[in-house]
Amino acid sequence: MFEDTYFLDFEEAIRIASQQNRQNLSALQVCYYAGEKIETDFENLIHLPFESFVDTLSKGVHRLPTKIDFTNLDISDEVKEEIEDSFQSLLTQTNSIRKILNEEYVKALKNRKLNFNEPWRFYLTAHNNSQVLQYVAKAIAETLESMGYSVFFDLQKGTEDMNCSKNIFLFNPHVTINLNAMNTWQIADDVFNFVWFQDPMPFLMDGKQVQIRKRDFVFSLLPIFDEMLKRKGIPFERQGFCINKKIYKNNPEIKREKKIVFIGSSYLKSIPYKENIKLAVKELEKIFLEGDSFTDELTALISEKYELNVNFVSTRLIPYIVRDIGLLKLCKINSDYKIEIYGHGWDVYEELTPYYKGSLKYGKEIANVYNSATFAFAPHQQYTLQQRTFEASACGAIPIVYDCREISDEDSYEEALCYYKTTQDLEKILTADIPEKDFSRLL
Repeated sequence: MFEDTYFLDFEEAIRIASQQNRQNLSALQVCYYAGEKIETDFENLIHLPFESFVDTLSKGVHRLPTKIDFTNLDISDEVKEEIEDSFQSLLTQTNSIRKILNEEYVKALKNRKLNFNEPWRFYLTAHNNSQVLQYVAKAIAETLESMGYSVFFDLQKGTEDMNCSKNIFLFNPHVTINLNAMNTWQIADDVFNFVWFQDPMPFLMDGKQVQIRKRDFVFSLLPIFDEMLKRKGIPFERQGFCINKKIYKNNPEIKREKKIVFIGSSYLKSIPYKENIKLAVKELEKIFLEGDSFTDELTALISEKYELNVNFVSTRLIPYIVRDIGLLKLCKINSDYKIEIYGHGWDVYEELTPYYKGSLKYGKEIANVYNSATFAFAPHQQYTLQQRTFEASACGAIPIVYDCREISDEDSYEEALCYYKTTQDLEKILTADIPEKDFSRLL
């Protein structure tokens, strides 16, 4: 893991910060730098003169530096030692003040009594590295704003101190809305907290009971999450995905081509390169290509055989197999369809170079691509009714989805979707006549 660093040479700070940003990492190394301030769009490159070190950092929300960097500076060891001593002294002061402030923020938040006769304030948070959740949260925020509410969408950039409650303290919300997390540790009993689970988070899988407040309202995206919530003693209601039909809709001005598109990021970077993981991936790929389902029992067997955490297998390895390996197999099928791939991380696959078209901005660019396509490849290892499935079908592209109905307990939408289990199934879809589909019930 990288260290958040205070750079005395701003060119070195720029180099490290830009390198991090190009890699599209979820957690960025915070690069503080001294000297003259420069204009930059890098969220992790922060100007911090030594003289304002304590005041600025103690009241901030970014992680604190853990070391000082002397690269490119021709100074003596004696001077370096003096600077290092001064840095550590300032850092100790800053840590102490930051800790006291955070404790006061949380204490004040937990004890607040809210006035619900005044205009309501809604607080939402998400991470800008997430490819779906941030846009779901943004859509909710924009909808609330259009209804006249005061909204703070606290988009995390990957540089924040996750223990810092400054932003929510200053906003003082009446309502918090959380995706995939309860986040009740910093809110008063008066605050209404709406939680929507859309992914199998480790929190859901640990089976531990949790204390639910009277004003916690929990929603489950799919039946697959229901059992997890029941085991934790959390009451819930159903909430399916929603889409903005002002953006995701048929556009008659865009010509639909004989084309299949995929929009999403590669999961390859989430797979550590270790021998037991490599062997597990190889066996999982064999299971996938033979058309067997990734049941809980099978996942447990693979986990035990290769001494891996079962959650790691189900949430990292299997998604990689279904998405990355599935897309690689799709591109080897000989058909009349043009293939286009959009998203992060696909440039590492040399065989996908002819099909890779870079990234898209969320919203109209995605809608335009779906409007230009006959099919949308949208595989998911645990459920078919995902965001991309709805966005594609709303734009008239037929979703091709991995058939996981055996484990997802979802309704079947044969009239709207093309299901596949093997490469042979994909080949049949792409070499047959274009099917007539009805998306009305799905949407």
